[in-house]
Amino acid sequence: MEQLAIIAMVRREMNRKNISGAGLARALKVNPSSVMGMFGRSTLQVQRLAEISEFLNYNFFSEIARKLPCTEPDNSELAWLQNRIKELELEVGILRQTIRDLAGR
Repeated sequence: MEQLAIIAMVRREMNRKNISGAGLARALKVNPSSVMGMFGRSTLQVQRLAEISEFLNYNFFSEIARKLPCTEPDNSELAWLQNRIKELELEVGILRQTIRDLAGR
């Protein structure tokens, strides 16, 4: 999988909203040099991205999710999972009844 350009996404939204690095630093309550350092890296902590998302009123997580590959389970896998759930629910019922029977002795 190719690396996501998260910093580029942040810069794009900052430019779109005319927010400077200093403005972002003020909003994050950090030194402007910290923001410049953040822009120099290729990764970003999730919490920091959440803070930036809130400040810029933009959901970077949604954009990232759209770029990630996702395969839906096929019908046979889904049917198997549904059947397995039914089996486990039946087993839970049996175990609960067994516990009630043992506790009643």
